[in-house]
Amino acid sequence: MIFSYHSGFADDINSMIEFKKALGRKAKGYEWGLLSFDRFCQIEFSNACELTKEIVLSWCNDAKENGASNYRMHIMREFGKYLISIEKKAFVLPAKLIPPYKVGIPYIFTDDELRRFFRATDEIPHDTRSPLLEYTAPTIFRLQFGCGLRPPEVRLLKRRDFNFSDGTVYISESKRRKDRRLALNEGLVKLCRRYDAIAQMHYPNRTYFFHSPNGGAYKSGWLTAQFHKSWEKAGLGNERGPCTPYDFRHNFATRTLMRWVEEDRDLEVLIPYLSAYMGHESFNSTYYYVHLLPERLANMDFTKANGIIPEVLS
Repeated sequence: MIFSYHSGFADDINSMIEFKKALGRKAKGYEWGLLSFDRFCQIEFSNACELTKEIVLSWCNDAKENGASNYRMHIMREFGKYLISIEKKAFVLPAKLIPPYKVGIPYIFTDDELRRFFRATDEIPHDTRSPLLEYTAPTIFRLQFGCGLRPPEVRLLKRRDFNFSDGTVYISESKRRKDRRLALNEGLVKLCRRYDAIAQMHYPNRTYFFHSPNGGAYKSGWLTAQFHKSWEKAGLGNERGPCTPYDFRHNFATRTLMRWVEEDRDLEVLIPYLSAYMGHESFNSTYYYVHLLPERLANMDFTKANGIIPEVLS
């Protein structure tokens, strides 16, 4: 999609987005958010070209009903900071006014739920409109669960990212650009190699490993919809709360930690490696999973590990 801005802030919006891209940042979230802001200004502040407190708060408050206010506040703060950096007068929304992000409790799958879910993906019938679906769903979800990948990371994998010779996959479309190369277990290597051979027969010149019948990579909405279809087909409900494809990542982390506990491994040594494998920005993100585990692990003293954990190169 080509984004076009027409308010009094159009030039500044375009220059900020180009600046973000030049830094290697992903700008899609800014493009969508600022498009909404641009349209809002065309209607409510048609003659404005200076970012004032009134404009910022008006746009942010306009989103309170649909829960997008926090998202808009972050965008406005970044836009204001950018305008100040290029020596323009602007209101910068104070960070203290932005509510902290509320982390939900991940859904931890039972062994039975996982068996039933993956059996449901294995039983997807052939669909002439999407000839790879019966192979894509079983492979993409097993790969995500087996490697603890974020949904965008698994969706945007390219064929060139796989090295079947040494059994690794390169994660390049990563959050905060934490690129990394991951080792796959033997089962995943065989599964992905088989999928690749089948996909090549249908799309011999494909770029993305999981090629959409519409061309290119699958969209985020497809992954979520397919997850829920398989979940429902497996006869699984939501009595314990909602779940999403992202929960495969949470389950990878918690199951890995529990396996190490059961094997009596040294977690203070191993957690940095799990952090690097998952592409976490800091060890704190990995330690977050400790409180999701049984009491015997949650009560362990990890504070002594702060500052002495060896560096792991990803």
